[in-house]
Amino acid sequence: MSSASTTLSRPLAGDGDSAPLATTPSRTALVAAGIAFSVIWSSAFVAGKVGLYYAGPLTILAMRFLAAGLLLAGVCALQGRSLRGMTLPGRTLVAGVLYNAVYLGLAYWGMQATPAALTSILVSTCPLLTLLLAALIAGERLTPAKLLGVGLGLAGVIWITQHRLAVDHLDPLSLAAILAGTLALALGTVLTKRVAGSQDMLVAVTLQMLCSGLVLLLPAWGWEGLRFENAWGLWLSLGYSAGVASLGTTLLMFWMLRHGQAGSASSFHFLNPFFGTLFAVALLGEPLYSSDLLGVLPIALGIVLVARGGIGSPRSPR
Repeated sequence: MSSASTTLSRPLAGDGDSAPLATTPSRTALVAAGIAFSVIWSSAFVAGKVGLYYAGPLTILAMRFLAAGLLLAGVCALQGRSLRGMTLPGRTLVAGVLYNAVYLGLAYWGMQATPAALTSILVSTCPLLTLLLAALIAGERLTPAKLLGVGLGLAGVIWITQHRLAVDHLDPLSLAAILAGTLALALGTVLTKRVAGSQDMLVAVTLQMLCSGLVLLLPAWGWEGLRFENAWGLWLSLGYSAGVASLGTTLLMFWMLRHGQAGSASSFHFLNPFFGTLFAVALLGEPLYSSDLLGVLPIALGIVLVARGGIGSPRSPR
């Protein structure tokens, strides 16, 4: 549930981290990495839901991003990468704020009144929204298979949400916030894909995390009073979100980039709705409806169709 989960196949720049190594990992290792990536991404919603019992959504996110940024800064120091004097293009920082602070800020706010399983399902449609935005903004080609994938995904979301609204009496405004956050995540992804230059990727992600945490501090103080309880549940949630979800997925991203297999993890995004629902039901005791399963299937198939096509090529100018 971090920026790495969406930008894995979209490096910030072409530095040495993205160059394939001579030794290619086995197919088993790549499959395991892709599944691990999906598991971590999906389980982060459960950790976030637990944290919301003890802190305001913006407060816990500010703490998470600052903690993750400091952890990544430590990794940079161990690898001899200096943050001193490092600057990033404005678009890179804006993209980081969009797919960190804005996306999760809205998603966490909406998740206060929305089950974690449904939040995970809604956010898992990000690849579909990214494709549509990339076609509008970057001129990427929409093939019939991709259009079918988007249609299936959106149909699955409509099917699940209309049933949940009737049965669970959910707050439409909370659902709208989650969808708006997912749109911000997709927009940040498209902006990231368009960034060019020679930034150090690890340093860039570190600065994006720190910047996102600082951006959230003011609204967290103004709207929530930086409210949090000193409870084990909060620190466990924060530790998992920052240490595993943010740091872990980032390092996994770089491992795949080094082996030239960045697309392997993005192709496993179709598992996110399944894992998200499974973890929410098993760990939080949330109800599972047959309509959820019927809706998740077309969403997963839609993501598969979109991922199979890869990154489209720009359309010719008209």
